[in-house]
Amino acid sequence: MIWPDEISFEGYARKKAAWFDRPVRILGDPPITAQYALDLIFKTLIDDKAHLEFLTTIPESTEQTNSIMLELILRKYSKKYRRYLRRNPNRRNPK
Repeated sequence: MIWPDEISFEGYARKKAAWFDRPVRILGDPPITAQYALDLIFKTLIDDKAHLEFLTTIPESTEQTNSIMLELILRKYSKKYRRYLRRNPNRRNPK
């Protein structure tokens, strides 16, 4: 996938720095969108190694792409999810 420069550890660090440099001090961590979080997690865990160009070329909505990203993360990193799929074979590819 082709990632913008802001989807990186450096981009995340810039977001945090901008949040903490604000004149009004607010307790807590800087807010980020769920989409940014999913993109950074997916890029870090899956795409930097696999280079999944098909995610940028398929004509689907953001939500559909998010479900593909989530599925790939769960299949690779969640033993509980893989066990669930083995026990429920009809859940692997719902019609």
